[in-house]
Order: sequence, then structure tokens, then C-alpha cells
Amino acid sequence: MRHPRTTLAGPGTPATPLGSADRRRYKGRALKESTALAQAPARALSPVPDGCVLCRGSRLSLRYAARGDGAAQDATAWRCTSFGHRAHPPIWGCGDCGLLFQWPMPRAAELARAYADVVDPLYMSERENRILTFRRVIRALGTPAGRRLLDVGAYCGYFLEVARERGFAAEGLELSRWAAGHARLLGFTVHSEPLVDLSRRGGRYDVLTMWDVLEHLPDPREELRAARDLLEPGGRLYLSTIDTGSLFARLLGARWPWLMDMHLVYFDRATVAAVLEETGFRVLGIRTYSHTVSAGYLLRKVAASFPVLAPAARLLARIVPPRASVPVNLGDNMLVVAERA
Repeated sequence: MRHPRTTLAGPGTPATPLGSADRRRYKGRALKESTALAQAPARALSPVPDGCVLCRGSRLSLRYAARGDGAAQDATAWRCTSFGHRAHPPIWGCGDCGLLFQWPMPRAAELARAYADVVDPLYMSERENRILTFRRVIRALGTPAGRRLLDVGAYCGYFLEVARERGFAAEGLELSRWAAGHARLLGFTVHSEPLVDLSRRGGRYDVLTMWDVLEHLPDPREELRAARDLLEPGGRLYLSTIDTGSLFARLLGARWPWLMDMHLVYFDRATVAAVLEETGFRVLGIRTYSHTVSAGYLLRKVAASFPVLAPAARLLARIVPPRASVPVNLGDNMLVVAERA
């Protein structure tokens, strides 16, 4: 399938069309079925994957050794605002498709329980800045005209608020009992079941959004197929995810802050386009994605990510107003728009 030269419209960094280099990288390389989740999740064991979780290729290499003590995790490791930037299991790279992925992965049942138990009050304290982030990105979704929208990974419902404010008929899907409860208090329908289960019930939407969700999924292909089934013909999927092919990620290597326990699969622009096309989407464009955070939160993130900078971060925290809003775009988060083919 050929990529159109269409790009994302809207504010922010100019959109980048999918170029021929990305297409050549995957020419003739069909993505095959993904592997099942590992059955031995203990970090002390470092089994070699039997194949890439995306293309099933066998040219695998250990890209980043495990970091952290490997202690049993509780739900804090899976919070949206987790500061666990220096802990992760082994991360492998595929020489065939370029994907990076955590191995071994948590079992599906353990992962579902962990996300169901998440409580994240710090996220609520950042509500104002999350709203600013979502008000910027929702411009890319076009005219609402009462279209039905499903936000996958809705958390506390802040994007749903922005979507309703703009005129979408918005619903959410969220596994965290705590977060889903807060979203329902805002008056939204929030589904608390896996996306695959929701798709089997036959509902249809005009727009699906997945903000910072794809990297948390042990089998992104399965979830994207479910997303396609939930969309009306010609419906749009908008997602953001971290980008291992970005200059910032490549320069930092093992020190890249987004190598974390809760991130299972790591895409670049070519791999995310490939998996979307294989699951029934036509990719329309990819550009960088911006977040807005408070200065205090950003400085805490810097200190957790780079201990050598922690003293400077603490010094700045005494000077900079902690609630000042700071737009952040280091080029290592991407916004992808795709259409049900």
C-alpha cells in the first residue's frame, strides 16, 4: 500500500510526510503474527526472545541491559506520572524491522491487575497543563460535527473534557478503577474492559484517540486491529507515542528517560507506520507531539532521569515558580494520524 503525501495540519512543528526511505525500509517485508507474552516475567532471568514481537524476525540483539534492582513492582510503576526512569528489564532490538521491545514482558493478567490498581494523585495536580496539552492537539482532529469519539486510555477524563468542549460526542476506555471513577464523575461513559472486548460488542466510532498508550501494550497489533474494527469506514485514529528514531533518543542511548518498566514496545516512525498499515490503516502523516507540564514537575522529572543534574534541578526549583506552565518538545514524541483503509 502506498503512503499518500498528505501530512497533518494544525499548529506546532511542521508535519513530516512519510518519505520513500521509510517505505523502502519495509518493502517486501510483511509483518507476521506477534509472539505470545513471556511466561517467565522475573527480571533475574534473561531469556533470549524466540522472535521479534512485531515481525517475528530472528536477528535480535540485546540493546540495553536491565537496570534497577528487579524488585517486585506495585502499581506505582505503571502510573502515568511514574518517576522510574532508571529501571527496566532487558530491552532487545530487531535487526529485521528495527523495533525495540522489553523482554521478558509481564504476563497479561499481571499487567491488567497492575493497571486496574493504579492511583495517581500527582496527575490530578497537573490537570491544568494536561488540558493545555489536549487543547493544542485536538485542533488536529478537525471539525467535530457531533462525531463519536473514543479515547483509549482516558485516565481521569481530561481529554474527554476538551473533546466535549469542542463538540465531540466523547466516551472513554480506562482500566484504572481510580482514574475511570474520576472520569465518570465528569459525566462521561467510561468502559473498563480491554479494547478487544469492546470491539466484539460491535460499537462504532468516527474517531479513536490513543495518547501515550501504544508503548504500554504487549501486543500492539491486536489492539490496533480492535481499534480498526471500532471505527466507521474512513474513521480516523490519532495516537501519540515515544520515538526511538528521534535524534534525542539516539544521542542519549541507554540514558534516554523513556526506557522504563512500563514501556513494553518502542516504535520509530517506520515501525509505527508498518504496523498500522498491516492492521488495516492508511497512515496520513506523522509529526512531533508536544506536552505542557508545570515547571516543578519538569524539574522533578529531570532529577529522576539524570541524577547528575539533580542538584541543579533542586536549585532551579527554588527560583522558578513551580506551577508555571512549560511546553516541552524534544522531538522524541510523535503524533500519528491514520485512517481506516
